[in-house]
Amino acid sequence: MVERQESQSTIQPILFALLCLMVIIAGGVFVLDQGRVPYHTSSVPKLAVVTQTPLPATLPQPSMIASKPVKRTPASRLHSLSADPDADISGLVSFVVGAFDDISTGHALESYLLWAIGTKKSDAYIDSLLNSAAAKGHFQIPLALTTLSGRLDTESLLKSVLIAAKQVEPAQQPPAFPSQQHLLRLSDSLIGLSLTYYGDPLDHMRIADANGSIAQMAEAQVGQIVEIPGL
Repeated sequence: MVERQESQSTIQPILFALLCLMVIIAGGVFVLDQGRVPYHTSSVPKLAVVTQTPLPATLPQPSMIASKPVKRTPASRLHSLSADPDADISGLVSFVVGAFDDISTGHALESYLLWAIGTKKSDAYIDSLLNSAAAKGHFQIPLALTTLSGRLDTESLLKSVLIAAKQVEPAQQPPAFPSQQHLLRLSDSLIGLSLTYYGDPLDHMRIADANGSIAQMAEAQVGQIVEIPGL
């Protein structure tokens, strides 16, 4: 009986101590929970607002957008000329070629050029066609249209046809200018020089007469000085 009372007196303090410990732990947990903020109530960081430049009320119309003018080449001008029923393109080509070449092979040059114009070939194609035909011996290149490299000056030939058709005005030159010198390049021909300095391909004989040593341009050399008679 005495032992049971002693045992109970020993257990009671222990139970009391455990109860106090549980109360302390529960109080700490409660305090911690009060300090926490639920994830759904936490503040959400604001995203930066990206501002955009407002579009104009009306977009520019295609006609308002400046466009570069299309440069018309000699070949494209001749294409338009050949479509004109009042233009005698065959007669113009014959006249121009005959002015530079009075031999029978000039007819072959006429035929090639008329075909290229009628089929609307480009400047580069016409140049390749005519020089290829000349290299095969189908016609002889007129001396006045022969460049230092021995090729046909196709560009000057096409411009000469346009001038004969009055589709291109001769280059405006001063009423008079003194004689001057020109350093020859591979692409130069007597007709080309005449167009550059006088604005008229038929004035090429003025240059030829002033430079008897280069009556045939292919015999000249790059860098050689040519006298251009003044007006």
